[in-house]
Amino acid sequence: MNLVSKIIANISSLPARWKGMKFGKNSFIAPGYDWINVGLKGVRLGDTVIIGRNAWIQTIDHEKTDACISIGNNTQVGRFVVLSALFEIRIGENCLISYNVSVYDHDHNIADLRSPFKAGLTKAEKVVIGDECFIGAHSFILKGVRLGKHCAVGANSVVTKSFPSYSVIAGNPAKLIRKLK
Repeated sequence: MNLVSKIIANISSLPARWKGMKFGKNSFIAPGYDWINVGLKGVRLGDTVIIGRNAWIQTIDHEKTDACISIGNNTQVGRFVVLSALFEIRIGENCLISYNVSVYDHDHNIADLRSPFKAGLTKAEKVVIGDECFIGAHSFILKGVRLGKHCAVGANSVVTKSFPSYSVIAGNPAKLIRKLK
């Protein structure tokens, strides 16, 4: 990063830092991310993590639940990404997450017949995305999913279950397309 980029990165990250987000060395969140009315305490970025413009990252009720989101070293996250944790989302090192990807460790409680605003959220389940994973554009990773090392998720996929290392998966719901190893 050159000096001008570092200055812009530091200025852009100030609201997130004030709200408790931790940044590793040379990590950057692009302008336009939501920081008003979202919790950022419990969000930790490793070294050289880049998050694109207009990201929505939040830990819900961090003070009550110790919700956390961690992103490993050398991972790049695209524009318009949503990471929402009531419990835990862990993204490994050297990952590439394309634009408009959503990762949730919870759901809205649609079984509760009250208004969606009053029904609340379901019980959260940890989401783990292993090292060296690629997540294609417009994909969803849902609660309880664990992706092993070097998994590739095709664009527009909805991942509802876990897959072992070196899996190529795609579809709605995502299915194993082939193994890389």
